[in-house]
Amino acid sequence: MQQILDLIIAIARDISFVDFFDIMLVSYGIYRALLFIEGTRAYNLLKGLGIILVLLVVTKDLDFNTVSWALSNALPTGFLALVVIFQPELRRALEDIGKGRFLGEQVTSEDSAEELAEEVCKAIENFSKKRIGALIVFEQEIGLKDFMENGVMMRSKISAELLNTIFMPFTPLHDGAVIIKGQMIEAAACFLPSASNHNEVAKELGSRHRAAIGVSEITDALVFVVSEETGQISKAKGGKLTRGLTPDRIKKLVAAAFTRVNRARGLFGKK
Repeated sequence: MQQILDLIIAIARDISFVDFFDIMLVSYGIYRALLFIEGTRAYNLLKGLGIILVLLVVTKDLDFNTVSWALSNALPTGFLALVVIFQPELRRALEDIGKGRFLGEQVTSEDSAEELAEEVCKAIENFSKKRIGALIVFEQEIGLKDFMENGVMMRSKISAELLNTIFMPFTPLHDGAVIIKGQMIEAAACFLPSASNHNEVAKELGSRHRAAIGVSEITDALVFVVSEETGQISKAKGGKLTRGLTPDRIKKLVAAAFTRVNRARGLFGKK
C-alpha cells in the first residue's frame, strides 16, 4: 500500500497545473461527447468500436498476430462507417457546438421562451373553453423532485397537443398535476399537498385549487389551475390564489416564468 501511495505522490509531483488542466479539459470533452450521443444509434456503434480497441490491445500483448491483424484492419473501417452512416448526427453535433450547446446545457434565445409560453397558453385556453380541469406547475428555484416521484416521469418536449392529451378526461394521467421543469414537461399525474389553512380557501373551490395553493405555500412554484365547473383560470403563487386571469395576463406570466428560471440555470443565452 505504501509503495502505491509513494507512486501516486511521485506522479502528482511531476504533473504541472497546465498538465492537470489539459487532462481535465480532455476528460470533460469526452464526458460531454458521451452525454451528447447517449440514446442515439451512434452510441452502440461507438461501444462496439471501443470493445474492438480493447481487444486489439489485449491480442497484441498476447501475440495473437492473426486476430490482431484482423482487428487493426476492422477499426479504420468502423470509424469510416461511423462518419458515413451517422452523417446527420455529426452535422447536428457540429451545429450544436457552434450554438454553444455542446459545452453546457441547451442554450436557446428568449424567443424560445415566447414559443414555449405560446404552447402552454394554447393548452390552457383550450381547457378553459372546453371546461377541462387542469393543474400545471412551473418549478422555479425550489426543486419539486419529491412531487415528481409520486407521478409519472415524462421528460417530454412541451407542446399544446401533449398537454391536451394528458388532461383529457378519463385518460390515465388526467388526475393530478403536470410539472414543468426548465423547458420540459418533467412529470404528469403528480399529487400535491392541499392548502394548510382550509378556512381561508373559498368553499366552492375544489381539490385542484387547494392543491395549487398548497404547493405554492411550501415552494416558490408558479401554478395555473383551470376549473372543471366554470372554465375559470387561476394562478397560485406564494400561497395566494388569483382568479379570473385573462389570456394576455397568462401569457405574460408563463413567459416570465420560463425566462426567469432558465436564465437562473443558464439555459437561455443573451440575445
